[in-house]
Amino acid sequence: MNSPSPYQNRYWKELFQLRVHVNYLEIYMEKSEFLDKSISIFLAVTSSSSICGWAIWNKYSFIWAVIIAASQLLNAIKWFLPYRTRLKTLSNILRELEELLNSFEVKWFDVAEGNLTEEEINKLQFEIRNRKTQAVRKHLGINTLPTKDKYFAKAKELANTYIQNFYGE
Repeated sequence: MNSPSPYQNRYWKELFQLRVHVNYLEIYMEKSEFLDKSISIFLAVTSSSSICGWAIWNKYSFIWAVIIAASQLLNAIKWFLPYRTRLKTLSNILRELEELLNSFEVKWFDVAEGNLTEEEINKLQFEIRNRKTQAVRKHLGINTLPTKDKYFAKAKELANTYIQNFYGE
C-alpha cells in the first residue's frame, strides 16, 4: 500500500482530535457528576447527623456548629454552582459528538483505502470540523467549560489506547 496522502493524514488527525474531544467530555462529565453527587451526599449527611452529633458530643459543639454552618452555606450556593447544569449540557453534546464520531469513523475505510479523491477527503474533513463546531455552539452557546489539562492528557491517552486496540497504529 502506498504511503498516505496529506489529505488522508489530515482526515485521520481530525478524526483523532474528535476522539480526544469525546473522551475529554466523558471525563469532564464523570468528574462533574462526582462533584454534584458529593455535594448532595455531604448536605444529606450533615443535615441529618449534625444535630444528633451535636447532642451526643457536646464538647465538640464548635466543630458541629462549623459543619452545620458550612452545610447551610453550601445549600444556599449549590444552585449557583455549574455542576448540575453542566451535566445536562455535557450529556447532550457528548451524545451528538459520539454519533458524529461513529459516522465519520465508518468513512475512514474509504479514506484509508484511497476510494475517495483528495477533494472528497478534504470536504469530509471539514464536514467533521463544521459539525463539531455546530454541536458545541448548539449545546454550550456562550458558556464555556474551564480547561482541565489533566482531563485532556487522560483523554489523549484513552484515544491512543482506542487507536491501538482498533487500528493497531
